[in-house]
Amino acid sequence: MEQGVMMTDRDVLRVNVVGRYLDGKVTAPEAADELTVSERQFRRYVSACRRKGATGLLHGNRGKPSPRRIPDSVRQRVKDLMLGEYREYNTSHIRDVLEEEHDIDLSYSCVWRIRSELKQATPRQHRVKTHRVRRIPAEREGQLVQVDGSTHVWLKDQGLSFTLIAFLDDATGKILGAVFREEEDAMGYIQVLHRVCDTYGVPQALYADRHTIFQSPKKLTTIQKARHEEHLTQVGAVLASLGIRRIAAQSPQAKGRVERLFGTLQDRLVNELSRHQVADMAAANAFLAGFIRRYNARFQRTAANPTPAFSAWPEGLSQQHIFACHYTRVVANDNTVSFGGLKLPIPPDERRRTYARAKVDLHLHYSGTLTIEYQGRRLVRYQHDPSVPVRLDHFVPAEPIVYSPTPAPEPAEIPSPDNATRPVTKPDAFHPWRRMALNPDRP
Repeated sequence: MEQGVMMTDRDVLRVNVVGRYLDGKVTAPEAADELTVSERQFRRYVSACRRKGATGLLHGNRGKPSPRRIPDSVRQRVKDLMLGEYREYNTSHIRDVLEEEHDIDLSYSCVWRIRSELKQATPRQHRVKTHRVRRIPAEREGQLVQVDGSTHVWLKDQGLSFTLIAFLDDATGKILGAVFREEEDAMGYIQVLHRVCDTYGVPQALYADRHTIFQSPKKLTTIQKARHEEHLTQVGAVLASLGIRRIAAQSPQAKGRVERLFGTLQDRLVNELSRHQVADMAAANAFLAGFIRRYNARFQRTAANPTPAFSAWPEGLSQQHIFACHYTRVVANDNTVSFGGLKLPIPPDERRRTYARAKVDLHLHYSGTLTIEYQGRRLVRYQHDPSVPVRLDHFVPAEPIVYSPTPAPEPAEIPSPDNATRPVTKPDAFHPWRRMALNPDRP
């Protein structure tokens, strides 16, 4: 056998069976059955083994280079290009460039194998595609709004990463509102929803993922399920108060339009922020308004039905009250309520000297205003530190909290014997204690 030719397990079995046949230990039909070949094919094996030995049982091209093999010079040139100027190109892009600019016509599989030899991962990863059915867009603007948040390095020059929360109209592809936040949180969604309702009107439905921002992780009891009750989050309470229907997406592909929006923004918006030298999140939020106008002018499409589906703002509802997070607390004996790890004092007023053990309502607006109310009447208002983002269940006061003692009530005047005005009364003769038998033996 030629040196350097490797044998597989199947080759070794074939050599052993032919050897046992030549030794007379098995018959031809038995050997052919063991190798799962016909008897005629087995006799060809025996004839080749007698002429060339064990090498005759191998394929004739075993160990020989393929006549269709890529020349080593071309392969090395492709490797140099992959490691050099085309390092950031994906496999398909490299194949196209090699054919167009270098006159090297290779198949995708060949380029992929060369890249695998270099152990160079493609910059763009692809998941195994599954069969999905396209959902027809909504007919009217405001009929369905897709919402989501994307965490990305938006300021690449500074390396700053934060979250962009965006509302996308399903019918027109128009960005209705967006805001940069340090993280994807309820306050960000409430803030953008307020802008959308104030600018366009109240949308009919929101298409969001199953994040705990939108749906509570608490499990419903059997009675609650029978009553069709639901644990509402802060965002869920805002949607319910405005009559906005929430649709939970079962996969990222279900709300693919807003996902593709973030793919576009992570390319265009990042470059725009870099070109305009935006250096922090506050400046990025200020830059968003102009960018959204240019984006909508470029990519917005016409809805199937031109009549908008936005509803007018309901009468009697206060936007300051609706777009806030609501809490209920019981006032402690020292006239303070606990919130965000703080003890917030409630001063006395003209109606009550103390609110100890009273149940009060707290309203935290996304702008940073914290209002404490009792039976719809405002007791005190605190302002959040503007340098710290407003978060759910968290409060940082702009000024130090001052705890003033509750004034003690003025002591009542006790009348002295000299100025006593109470008349002295004397029981009459028929008073019950005059008729009591103090001595039973006395007649």
